This record gives sequence, C-alpha cells and structure tokens, in this order.
Amino acid sequence: MKKRAFLLTSLSLIFCLGLNVISPAHARTLIPTDFRFFGSGYGHGVGMSQIGARGQALESKTAVEILNYYYPGTAVTAYPDNQLIRVNIANLISSVTLNTVGSIGEIRLYQGDIPLSENPEPFGIYPGDTTALFTNFAGSVVPALSSPTAKYAAINPSPAWTLRWDSATTTALLTNGATATQYKYGQIVFKSVTNLLSSYLAVTNTLRLHDEYLYGLGEVPSSWPAAALEAQAIAARTYALGKLSRLRVECDCNIYNTTVDQNFVGYAKETEAIYGVKWREAVDRTFVDENNALVVTLEDKPIQAFYFSSSGGVTQNVVDVWGSPLPYLTGVPDPWSLDPTINRRYALWSRFVPQSVMAQAFLLPNVVSITINSRTQTGSVSSITAISSTGETATLTGELFRARVKLPSTWIHNTKAIVKLPFIAKECLPGIVERPHYCLI
Repeated sequence: MKKRAFLLTSLSLIFCLGLNVISPAHARTLIPTDFRFFGSGYGHGVGMSQIGARGQALESKTAVEILNYYYPGTAVTAYPDNQLIRVNIANLISSVTLNTVGSIGEIRLYQGDIPLSENPEPFGIYPGDTTALFTNFAGSVVPALSSPTAKYAAINPSPAWTLRWDSATTTALLTNGATATQYKYGQIVFKSVTNLLSSYLAVTNTLRLHDEYLYGLGEVPSSWPAAALEAQAIAARTYALGKLSRLRVECDCNIYNTTVDQNFVGYAKETEAIYGVKWREAVDRTFVDENNALVVTLEDKPIQAFYFSSSGGVTQNVVDVWGSPLPYLTGVPDPWSLDPTINRRYALWSRFVPQSVMAQAFLLPNVVSITINSRTQTGSVSSITAISSTGETATLTGELFRARVKLPSTWIHNTKAIVKLPFIAKECLPGIVERPHYCLI
C-alpha cells in the first residue's frame, strides 16, 4: 500500500471563515491544534460483525449460516453450558450500595465468599426494605445496614461478604456512584482485593451461563431480526465458555461486564419495553436442553468467538490485529457494514483528535505530521508514525493507535491536520481584511 504523509509544510491552502493564506515562513513553525480522521467501522474487526449479522438476517440468512460465514471452517453444535460464571459488575471502587426493588422478600447476608452451590447458615436475614452499604477498609469489607423500620448493630469487617435474595419475588439494585443496575439471578459477592499499591472493592455476580447470564447481555438492540439475535446469543455463549478456565485475581471474576469482555447489563435487558422479551426468546431458541445449548466449535471444542460492531468492508485477519493466527478468524467480505441504511453511525465517520491526545499517544512533545506506513490486506492501518516539531519520531501499531486516541476503528481513509489561530494580518498575503477568526490548514 502506498505510504501517505500528511506534512504541514506541503500544504499551501488554509481554509478559514474566508480564504486566508499564511506565509511559508510562518507555516513552517505551526503545530496543529487538532487532527481530523475519516474512516469506517467500529471495533477491532475480528470475528463476527454485528452489523453484518443484522444485514444477513435481513436477507433471510439463519443464525447458523451467519456464524459459519464469519467463523469459516467451524460448526454450530450442542455443547454443555450449565456452568456458573462469575461476572465482575463493579471494580476498583471503595464502596457500593445494594437494596432491593420493592420491599417484598428478604435479603440474606453470608460472611465470606460462599460458593453458590453451598447453603450455610446466613450471618443475617433482613427485610426487603434494608439498604446495605459495603465499604472497603484496609483489606476488608465493612457492611453497614439501614432500614426505615429497623435499626442494626455495627458489623465487624471480613475479607468478603455474600448476598442472596429470592429471584422469584425480588431483584437486587446495585448503586455504584451515579449508576444503578438491577440483578435478578444468582448471588453477589463483595470482596476486598489487594494489589501492590492498595486494596479496593471488587463486586461480582455469579449465575448460570446457560440462560441467566445470557439474558442480561446488552450487546445488540433487541429489536433486530431474530436470526441476528440468535447468532449473537450463540457467539456470546461461546466467548463466555472460553473464559471459565481462569479466575482473574484483579477483578475476582471470570469475565468483565463491559466491552473489555461482554456488555452485561443485568435484568434491564429483559425488561426493555416491547423488545426485551424478544431477546430472551432468541436466547431460549438456542437451547438444546436444560444443560446444553448451541455453541460455535472447531474439533468439538468452543472457539475464541470474538465479535465486534462493524468493519470497513472486510473483517480482519486476527494475526494482523493481535499477532497470533487462528484458522477461523480470517478476513471475509462484510459489505453490510458500509451500508448507511443499516449502519448509519459508522458506515462513514469523522473524528477530531486534539494535539494533546496525539502527543500523549505517541509519547512525543507534540505531533506536527503523521505517516501511515502500512495497511493490512483489509485496508486497515497496521502501522502509523508521528513526527514532532523537533524531528523526533514514534511508531505505533494501528490497533494501539486506535485505542490511545479512541478512534472507532483502524479503517482510516484520510486525515487532515488543523491549525486554529487568531488572524494576524502581517503573516498573511496582502488584501486580507484583519478580523478575529480561526484558520484551518
């Protein structure tokens, strides 16, 4: 792919509120205030395109056909999925509050990290109007209970606490800062986690992968066609199965509730107006029986079922993004991602990145120009170099650059360097009327 350099000194036109041409001597000293990027797609580009799945479903493709297309060489087969999965729902925090939705039912508090399969005597049983504040303190968790109808004694700290409720009558409402999320299934554990610098509170929801976890995934709109929803449920189940083998110490979890892994939003997904039931029904249609469901497999084992929002027209080869090849994560055409009728936000996009963000991304004092060194076979940026005003250079992979400057994808079509500065008549060509405004290089 031809290299493209976007050097300020090579640009002669400055587009302003009116046309304003800066003298070459002044232009050589200018440092862009912003860079503008134009591109397509959203996400890392590996595996199943969610917009592509939607587009294929609109063309009457089945969930299995969609998955076989984006994961070539695989099969969709029945696989055991009745395991428990531990989902981090709040991390690196000092405190969090839990209460129930409505006052029906009760909450049961257990001292320690109690496996869901065990039923010891609880530390205490409290009415549904109880509010529990859990605070991390010196490597332990301190619960504080309050209620409009009762007073509770102080509780001594413990490294962990487990809280359960009756999901038939009650949902748990977890409030973390300004965010409140409902959880219907399983149990919640509050644990103090210690690293080299400090300790913090990690909160997890343990529940069944087969159904309870998948019901709470908010990865795609529930209004999408049934086949796209089913494909998403199968891909998400497959991805989650691959996370069960390790409990991550830093989050006390198998899996995060964010797009670091999968976007788990709890009971809110099921209770969406009109369409929430459609997502639950789509998950149910992927069941084989109570303990087995459809999974994407290769040689009878679940694959690493990565997926993302939309591409630049072709999905990525995983080796170009993360360095290790996998036979089922290779690029396939994805024209649906470039269709603005079904991908309105990301078929084409533009973003402004401030100078400060660019400099920090490349670890340079400033950035005056960038060069796209190479592209992958799919057209995404694989290597990009920045030059500072002092001549220093730094090079990043396309994926690292995307992450650091928060671009939607690495399918970058074009860039522009921008300089905003007050109008200075003596630095411009004759005939320009002096007035305050900004110029764009």
